[in-house]
Amino acid sequence: MIDTKAEITKRLSVLVGLEVSWVSHAGDMLTMQFGPQRQYSLRGREREDGAWALHVQCDWQMQHEGRTIATQENLRGPHERAQDAATHLHELLVGQGLVRVESLSAYDTGGVVVLFSRGYRLAVVSDGVEGDEDWRFFEPGADAVHFVIEDGKVAAESY
Repeated sequence: MIDTKAEITKRLSVLVGLEVSWVSHAGDMLTMQFGPQRQYSLRGREREDGAWALHVQCDWQMQHEGRTIATQENLRGPHERAQDAATHLHELLVGQGLVRVESLSAYDTGGVVVLFSRGYRLAVVSDGVEGDEDWRFFEPGADAVHFVIEDGKVAAESY
């Protein structure tokens, strides 16, 4: 049996010390990139992404100094609303100086809390819906398996 908490901690530990390099969205999914932006080719297209990416499809909450500044709800609804929310987060975490990952805490239920410099905190909470992907973590452009949390557990496709 897989120890979800230990596996999340092991996989995401590479983020500690890296800066947030991009924040965006795809529909109601929060997308974050970490580490320096780099160029690569993917299926014949030139791309530029951070060294690591986190895509969150379950409940999440971004706080600054204990005050909630964004949640998954901000990315639901009209595209313009989601775009405005993602742009605001990008400006806070990337546009106003470096924000680095300081530490993280994982949970047996598939959640994770990421503490950033400058008082930011991201809490990701698994929805616990069977067959639904909660979040994934991967190295953009690399031919490697993505680390996926589904229904609060490490998905089999993660190995």
